[in-house]
Amino acid sequence: MIEAKIINSRGQDMVCLIEYKNEKDRGKKTIIYKHGFCGNKITPHRMMVNLGHDLVEEGYTVVRFDCAGAGDSEGDWTYMTISGETEDFKKILHWVKDVLTPEKTMILGYSMGALETALCCREILLDGILFWSPVSRAYECFMHLLGKERFTYGMAGNNVDFMGDRIGREFFRDIKDNPLDGIAAIKDFEKPVYFIHGDADTDVLPENSERYMEVLPHAERKFVRGAGHGYDGWEKQDDLWKYSKEYIRRIMK
Repeated sequence: MIEAKIINSRGQDMVCLIEYKNEKDRGKKTIIYKHGFCGNKITPHRMMVNLGHDLVEEGYTVVRFDCAGAGDSEGDWTYMTISGETEDFKKILHWVKDVLTPEKTMILGYSMGALETALCCREILLDGILFWSPVSRAYECFMHLLGKERFTYGMAGNNVDFMGDRIGREFFRDIKDNPLDGIAAIKDFEKPVYFIHGDADTDVLPENSERYMEVLPHAERKFVRGAGHGYDGWEKQDDLWKYSKEYIRRIMK
């Protein structure tokens, strides 16, 4: 079963999908997905859709949503800032807590969505966090991803074209004005944390998950061999889902 809900944030209506097998399971064990940079609730290769269907069959409730300015939600590309998406995410987290009232809750954050997850890690009570290919510190990571010339141009107050996506000057202003440091935000977080990273990721380098693990001594990490940031290839996606499901079953049992 899939429900579509409209949740307002920053004056924009966000589209949120809640998927579960039956009324008995609705909301009981909830996994909330936070999409990444220029992303949406589907993800490349429908990875989160496919994983979500599998998890629903096992009795979990999966919540996927588009931030303001992303996917099917209202707003345009100027709404994509890390602080703005973090505000959107907090609205979703509290909606889940207050409306679905889960017995257990986990966040799955991908890429920039992992950074935003770290920034929100104490917003509601969580049973665990699963990170896919996490951004750690915004300034360093986006300097690397966008390249120094493009990043510097954006930081000077300009809009940037990145592979056909419009990155607004607001995105860069947010990075300039705010620390946006996931490592500092999640330090000493005591609940289980699990990292999955492609060992061939050249967009968000594996050293990002390593930095997180330095402040989370109890955290675990698994590499998907040969995988880049998008986990291109069926075998790599199969490994991503396998490792994800093993962790989810262990923490959300």
